[in-house]
Amino acid sequence: SSGINAEWPLRPGDKADSIREQAYRLKDEAYEVRESAMEAKSALETTLVETIALVRSQSTVTNLYIQEMRSTLSEIKKKMEDMEEKMEDMEERMEEQDKKEEDRFAALDEHSKTVERKISEHAAVSSTISSHVSETLSTALTLKERQKAQMSEVRIISLYKIAEQINTHPGGTFDADLAVDGMVTFDYPYWTDMAAYTHTTSSPGSKLWIELGGLFRIYKIKVWNLRHCCQEQLIGAHIYADDRLVGTVIRAQGTYDFTIGDEDPVYAKEVTLQQPLGQQLHILELQIWGTGPFLEDDKFD
Repeated sequence: SSGINAEWPLRPGDKADSIREQAYRLKDEAYEVRESAMEAKSALETTLVETIALVRSQSTVTNLYIQEMRSTLSEIKKKMEDMEEKMEDMEERMEEQDKKEEDRFAALDEHSKTVERKISEHAAVSSTISSHVSETLSTALTLKERQKAQMSEVRIISLYKIAEQINTHPGGTFDADLAVDGMVTFDYPYWTDMAAYTHTTSSPGSKLWIELGGLFRIYKIKVWNLRHCCQEQLIGAHIYADDRLVGTVIRAQGTYDFTIGDEDPVYAKEVTLQQPLGQQLHILELQIWGTGPFLEDDKFD
């Protein structure tokens, strides 16, 4: 055997001692092996206990961590679900908003088309109006030129106009209208109600005036005096075109012509024959030649 160191030849007593010694040595070695085994076992047990304790500790920590993880995951899951709900709600709102925006854009587009159509219509109307305005302006200019040409014709402008006098002689129908009736042939009345001339009383300041009905340029004023009598009653009478003195009667005669030259034109709306002396004012006719009517700022000199 490997543990016996035999020396041959040995005596029987020596052999027994040697075997015993080897047996003791083997026993000691066995004890040593056993103690080593026990120590190893104890160390192994300690290690196993520590390992088990560590595993249990780690397991507890792991369980706690797993629980925390589960809790966290649950919260995350809940938040995700809430977020998904919010996202779905937001998507629905966005879809509604998109629908509203589409409707708004469609309405805006339709409104823009309507506006463009109206602008085109207005442009066409404006063009038509502009054309009409141009035509009207051209017509107005033409009419103005024609009016100027027509109004440049000197004519009687007093016939049948409104005539008034300060008073009327009570001896017959001697109204002021007789001064603008165009009758200059006969003046003597065979009947008092058929007089052909005007007649006032003999009070100072007697006057007769004719309203022309507009602004006229005065070229000539002709006064027809009575022929059958009393022509001297007209001496001293003044002729006015509005407030401007045109002439004065200085002698007794049948007619008086007061002409106004082009170098100093006269525009008036009313012509007045006034007798400042205490004499009767009676005339057969008061004729006025002129052009017009004009506006205040529309005078052709």
